[in-house]
Amino acid sequence: MLILLVFAAILLLWARLTTGFNSDLLLNIGAAVVMVALSYAVFDPIFEELRRSRVEEHPSFDHDEFSGHVAGASDLVTVMDTGMHMLEGTSRGRFLEAVRMALGNGATVRVLLLDPDSAAASQRAEEIRPVDVRRVIQDNLRHLYEFALTLSPAHQARFQVRIYDASPSIQMFRWDDKALISFFPIGVRASASPHLEVYLESPLGEFVQGRFDDLWRHASTRPLSDYVAVPVTVFHRDTPLRSCGVHFVLVEGAWFIDGAPMVDQLTDHGTGRLDIVSARPLSIDGRIGRNFRLARVDGDSVPDRDSVLRMFDAKYGPRQLDGPGRARLAMRLVPRREEYGLT
Repeated sequence: MLILLVFAAILLLWARLTTGFNSDLLLNIGAAVVMVALSYAVFDPIFEELRRSRVEEHPSFDHDEFSGHVAGASDLVTVMDTGMHMLEGTSRGRFLEAVRMALGNGATVRVLLLDPDSAAASQRAEEIRPVDVRRVIQDNLRHLYEFALTLSPAHQARFQVRIYDASPSIQMFRWDDKALISFFPIGVRASASPHLEVYLESPLGEFVQGRFDDLWRHASTRPLSDYVAVPVTVFHRDTPLRSCGVHFVLVEGAWFIDGAPMVDQLTDHGTGRLDIVSARPLSIDGRIGRNFRLARVDGDSVPDRDSVLRMFDAKYGPRQLDGPGRARLAMRLVPRREEYGLT
């Protein structure tokens, strides 16, 4: 608009310095350019608002198209879903490569997935049987963790994955100022249902982004690192022997850890003489605490050793995320009775 006004001023000044037909022509053209500039100033904000309020419907989710949008993003990429279909099958490689390109462009990438151990995950599984929602999310989180390990420290800081524990309501896939949104239909996965393409500055876009922000900041939402491992310290008679992060699985309120990182301490002292202190409070059988003892898991346990190891395989894969290491050693965390005033 500024260029138009400058051009109009030049024409009007030129008209004043000339006479006859040329003067009238330049005067008319200059006045017309001024009117165009003023009309643009008045109507462009209206057209821009209409453009941003426009909603485009897609019959289903296009994986390749979204990966293309992600690859070109330079500000923010966000995903809010239960289990992320972009991380399944042949789509996974293209999407993760697109994420790597977005990080290279300077974008921040935030992924918010449903806690696979939550009641909401079980409810969603009932709605879209026979899809194993818990297994899908576990696989998603494992692939995201493995991908994060390949990033540089600078890119890792801008690649953020969190897990929420709430009833899923909206699915969102955002790139910069636009997003694809959908709701969770009964009977089919959200990826097969219609998606709405909106601008984030539209009322609908602002509403969905607000939902994402609320879940992202909620006290029950936790980072991916908390899902992968729990930091513990191994004690023998009040003497700390080892601090490490251990893998874990939850089974109906009970915690089972992989004791492989502390196998030397177990060999030296046995399970009965060791105390485990968690760096964060853990809820076990409805009780919250940090001090535990260890119980062996064998063929007579409930669940038995093979069942627990299969749960570790489902969460972490046949090989541990941080390398092959030692074979898994399934141990159950048992709350210290004195911590809860029990006798």
